[in-house]
Amino acid sequence: MAVENKYTDSNVAAGNRAIQGRGGAELVVFEGYAAVAAADDDGSVYRVVKDIPSSFRPVRCVVQCTAITGGTDYELGLYDRNLGAVVSKGLFMTNQTLATASRSLDGLANVTVADLGARKSIADLLSLTPSTAKPAYDLALTGDTAGTAAGDVRVIMEGYMG
Repeated sequence: MAVENKYTDSNVAAGNRAIQGRGGAELVVFEGYAAVAAADDDGSVYRVVKDIPSSFRPVRCVVQCTAITGGTDYELGLYDRNLGAVVSKGLFMTNQTLATASRSLDGLANVTVADLGARKSIADLLSLTPSTAKPAYDLALTGDTAGTAAGDVRVIMEGYMG
C-alpha cells in the first residue's frame, strides 16, 4: 500500500511557504451587486464591478443569487469600461442558471485550476500582452436568458493585483 507524504507544489518544495502573488502581493476582493427586474430583456448587461485592472489575477469568484424564475442562462465576463463594448462576455462563466437560489455558484467555472491565482492575469486569460491589454475592464453579468422574475445577484471575486 503506497502512502504519499510530499509537498505537492514545486514552489513549496523549493522552500517557499506557499504560492503567493508576485512580489508578495496582497489578496484583493471586488464585490458587486445587481438587481434584476422582471421586465429586463434577454441580453441585459449588469456591470457589477467597474475598472478591474487587466493585471488582476483571479483566485476565486462566488456568485450568489435569489431565485430568478426563467433566468436560465447567465454569463460572467468583461466589457470595455464606461459602458463600452463586450470584450469577452463569458470569459469566467457561461450558461449558468440563476433560476434556483444559491450562495455558491462558481464564477470562475471557465478558468482552469492551473490558470487561477498567481498564474494568469485577466490580460493573460484574454490572450493579450501588456501592450495590447487595456488598463482595466468592467466585470459584468450578461443575462442571455434573463428570466421573468425579479431577483438579486452578488458577485465576489478575489485575487491578486499585478
